[in-house]
Amino acid sequence: MSGKLDVTAAREAGGCVLQVWVRDPDLHGKPARVVVKQRAHVKRGSPVHHEITLADRSLLLAPGQNRVALGIDLDDEFVYVGDKLDLQLTATLTVDDGVLFDTKVDIDLSTLCRLPPRTARNEAAKSVHSPPDRFNFIANLRAIPAGARAKVLWLLIVGVPIVVGNLLLGTRDQFVPESRTWFYDHSDSDGGSESPLMKALVGSGALGAGLWALILAQLRRYMTFDARCPPGPVRRDTRWQAAGMIGGSARVPLQQATLRVVAYNREHGQYTKREKRGKSSRTVTKSFVNNACGVVLYERLLPFVPAQVDLAGYLDGEVELQRVFDALYPPRMLGANHGLSLQFEVQLLHPEYVDQEVILAAVEVDAEEFYRR
Repeated sequence: MSGKLDVTAAREAGGCVLQVWVRDPDLHGKPARVVVKQRAHVKRGSPVHHEITLADRSLLLAPGQNRVALGIDLDDEFVYVGDKLDLQLTATLTVDDGVLFDTKVDIDLSTLCRLPPRTARNEAAKSVHSPPDRFNFIANLRAIPAGARAKVLWLLIVGVPIVVGNLLLGTRDQFVPESRTWFYDHSDSDGGSESPLMKALVGSGALGAGLWALILAQLRRYMTFDARCPPGPVRRDTRWQAAGMIGGSARVPLQQATLRVVAYNREHGQYTKREKRGKSSRTVTKSFVNNACGVVLYERLLPFVPAQVDLAGYLDGEVELQRVFDALYPPRMLGANHGLSLQFEVQLLHPEYVDQEVILAAVEVDAEEFYRR
């Protein structure tokens, strides 16, 4: 705190209040302003941050204690520390007492957050939203329809030579003068030096990832798999009947499959990137989404499901939603591209075939339930 001022924050029955104690008599009668903001702080290279104003109060400083009532403006706000994004709750008291420099005091608002501590562990998040997918390629290829099998083979025959050829092209351009390059030059978007081989590696990586995504889409065709969110808002006491929301059947028998319903937070943010078009370049803004902390809400081992038989007949029990409100964070978007969202997903994990997943759309969550116990 400044030696001229002491500021504390407190939550009272009528809402949040700041208590400003004036220690310096020279500040008596000076106009002051309190601005409270929530800031989405992006934690990656070339970040684009975003903030919104939650409260803006003006006052004249009087001797002794000054109370600044924020009302209910902060009731739904919280502090979040994530992998690629932080949600910060900041306040600044500015006193108009100088010609060039005003007195400013930063205020800690973490004690005003109503949200109880969360129980989900970030280190276990990947096993929830992105479990390892181990499968037998040959067995999976045999399990899919003939048309899908032909598409996979065609993608391999055509795609792999393109990926390898692009890498060879970058290797060739790496070891020739700039004037003799065929495709990859020796400069980056800012005019500096850049390796053609590195450009080719990035390009081949992107091509390979796209090719693999297309192949996986075909390998998943060994079965149909669908899920839908039951109607109505989700609260702590909400329970979904697993058999009533999940269905699908496989062309082949399924053995030792695991059916899961999970929920997880997603971090949204933006960053800038230089893109080269011919000899010119420009700075563009890119959006990103990063999956964060999550919890497993329902898990059942299916020892054996015959071919062409609906999964629903082998699912028992209910999906209990209480853990969502104890472990995860409520959705909080600061505009269209920054903030935190909440996603529900149904997964079928199989030891021999490619895993299946369905995102549950239009899940309506009662946000106030996150603040209760």
